[in-house]
Amino acid sequence: MSGSAVFTSYVEKLKEKKIEIKGERMDILRANPLAFDLSSETLTGEHPWQKTEEFVPVMFELWNELKEKMLPRFHTRKSRCEEDDMLQGIVSMIAMFYWIKGERLQTLEWEDIKQETFPVAPINWTERLEFILLKPTQYHCFIQLDELYTELKKQYGKYEALKKLRQNR
Repeated sequence: MSGSAVFTSYVEKLKEKKIEIKGERMDILRANPLAFDLSSETLTGEHPWQKTEEFVPVMFELWNELKEKMLPRFHTRKSRCEEDDMLQGIVSMIAMFYWIKGERLQTLEWEDIKQETFPVAPINWTERLEFILLKPTQYHCFIQLDELYTELKKQYGKYEALKKLRQNR
């Protein structure tokens, strides 16, 4: 199966998932990282793409949770993790790209997402995510995704600092 097909299959699964309106934003995003983008209603009275300084750090926390969940699998002789955990990490990252841009997730088509330009994104993110999508359960793909998150976090911090600096002028 191609990386694009793996991505599309996971996104379809998220679309079918019932979106729970109850709970904190962390719980909502933990259950479905695209809940705010897919919902026709405002879930918590706020939109992540309008409050990136509040939502993006939550997404980084959720990645850390996922990472801690996956790490023990790699410490055993089983060198594979759950595919859905990795795909949730990928979809969460893509949602953050759009939110940082100040937009709701525009498309769920991988080929269209690859063509987008974002103000904050790691170098060669499309090629790296395509590599991960080919074998998302393998350890080296997990490491690559973690590196993408590390780079994104640094770039996002710089982006927010520069944005505040410009606003204070």
